[in-house]
Amino acid sequence: MTELMAMFVGICAAILMGIVHHYALSGILKFSPQRSDGSGFRIILTFSTLLLLHVLELVTLAVFNTMVVASVLPQSFSNSPPMFQDVLYVTGISFSTLGYSSIEVVGPFRLLLMLQSLLGFMLLTWSATFLYSACQQVWQKAKDD
Repeated sequence: MTELMAMFVGICAAILMGIVHHYALSGILKFSPQRSDGSGFRIILTFSTLLLLHVLELVTLAVFNTMVVASVLPQSFSNSPPMFQDVLYVTGISFSTLGYSSIEVVGPFRLLLMLQSLLGFMLLTWSATFLYSACQQVWQKAKDD
């Protein structure tokens, strides 16, 4: 897989993940309690659901990365072949935009992880804005009461 192909695959995966994230947020909005008594239940429910959503996204990306490494880019890790937990770790570090890893990644796979870092930044900030909106509604209701 060339660098250009890695970029293309990364962009397609990011767009697909963004679409899934959009519908997940729509589902959270649809099924979360619309009326709030100010207790914060809606905030906790939204936070917990977002946490589970991000873990699911992270594991999905790690499975995708594992398939890419196994089938197309077997020399992507300095300790080839990597175990799934190594791929999950590197994917999580990239997705969370921390970017530090004790596992060295080489070749075009680095570009794929770079795009996943951008994706993680976008999804995490999107979710943070969504959570803040839910908090604002609860806090405003508590203030009005």
